[in-house]
Amino acid sequence: MKHHLTLIRPYGMLFLGFTPVFSAIVNGEFSFQHLAILFFIGILAHIFGFAQNDYFDLKIDSKSKYVAKRPIVTGKISQKTAMIIFSSSFVLSLILSIVFVFSLYSFFVLLITFLFFMLYNKYSKRFFGMEYILGAGVFTFGIFGALTVSNNISTFAIIISAVGVMQWLFSVGVSANLKDVEFDTKHGIRTTPSMFGVKAIDKKLLIPKSFWIYAFSIKIIHILIIALPFILGYTSIFIYGLPIPGISFLILTIILLYLTFKILTTPMLKRNKMLIYVGFQEGFAFLLIPIALLDILIENITLLASFLLILLFILWPLFWFRLLYGKRMIPLE
Repeated sequence: MKHHLTLIRPYGMLFLGFTPVFSAIVNGEFSFQHLAILFFIGILAHIFGFAQNDYFDLKIDSKSKYVAKRPIVTGKISQKTAMIIFSSSFVLSLILSIVFVFSLYSFFVLLITFLFFMLYNKYSKRFFGMEYILGAGVFTFGIFGALTVSNNISTFAIIISAVGVMQWLFSVGVSANLKDVEFDTKHGIRTTPSMFGVKAIDKKLLIPKSFWIYAFSIKIIHILIIALPFILGYTSIFIYGLPIPGISFLILTIILLYLTFKILTTPMLKRNKMLIYVGFQEGFAFLLIPIALLDILIENITLLASFLLILLFILWPLFWFRLLYGKRMIPLE
């Protein structure tokens, strides 16, 4: 069971799990059943993505000391089993979409979403910039959620869907590719950092100014997009007369910019520490959307439910990190 959990990375499930949910909410949907089905489809999309990614990357992963313990690499899970897992996730997602939240447009966009995920998984180690294909898949996944509510997609839903694009552009194109730049360069894998001229020499990262500008631009655009609901008046920086969402957003912004700096300045000799910064960066970035939507969530699902939801976002990854990786808490891969 632990090997299957390691394969599907349950600690990160909530991001894709809530991608269609948040888009549906800002497009006017508050039915618990509807949102629960979207959440389950999101979980299945997450399982599909990670199981298929390991399936396609078996040969290259087997050459890396950092991912040598992945269950498909070690043979704890066979390629056939992995294929059954991601294929079943895909089919079940389609069935749930047809039976519970069907509309012709949403179903078509869901198919496009899985196509983007598959293209990324199959070609991410062959072509430069494939994180943009993954980001496109996350965007269409958000649009899928909005379309299950209405064929009229609100600007708000487009903004929320775009947030996911920027998060994945950073987490894959900057963070993940940067920590693997030594291995990727050695094996001729073209990633965003390598195309910018990032190199690992004697366990030291040589990062050109152009990549610094690129990395911070992605993060700043990410933050600005999620600030748009406040700026455009879709949501408020106040709840109960207190600027709790506004202050929380400001604190998260400062933390994310600091962690971006730490990711870029940590040497390869301290790669494990870089992974910790990466993990915290992704976790705090994930909190941006519920904080930006806090007044809407409180108005429609009550204060207690909103508080428990944010608490879930914090405790969920911590629980799974502890269960799967013990005291170190972060998967060092």
